[in-house]
Amino acid sequence: MTLADAGLLLMALSVLASALFDLRTFEIPDTITVVIIIAAVMFGLGTPGFDWASHAAAGGLFFLFGLLAFARGWLGGGDVKVMTGCACWATLGTLAEQVVFIAIAGGVLAVILTGLRRGLAAAGVTGEDAPRLVRVGAHLPYAVAIAGGMAVWGYRHLPV
Repeated sequence: MTLADAGLLLMALSVLASALFDLRTFEIPDTITVVIIIAAVMFGLGTPGFDWASHAAAGGLFFLFGLLAFARGWLGGGDVKVMTGCACWATLGTLAEQVVFIAIAGGVLAVILTGLRRGLAAAGVTGEDAPRLVRVGAHLPYAVAIAGGMAVWGYRHLPV
């Protein structure tokens, strides 16, 4: 296994772990973001011609957007951190596409959870009776959407 392959695997496992943590606890450990960025560095070190400046700029640019999104309540802090780590995998030229894929996955997730929540509420399963994930008014575990969007983006832009 090459260093680039190890970075890819580590990123994939970390993004998946963020989704699992978010599903279970609605929180994402900070260390996951650090590991995603370390994985990007590993990938870069093992990839000839890796455009370090563009990848770093993509991560920085998303972080600035993420601060605004967090301040406005559009995204949670853990989601911003994970997406910033994921943005380090993109270049300035592919960042918008990455964000769009994640946003589409977020919309699909929101529609699915809204349907489940309404269906359970109509069936009389509400409040503490409903599993935490599908309670009306519960947070959206956006790391699940991040994982879905990254899977599509990665398929298009990474050597998988």
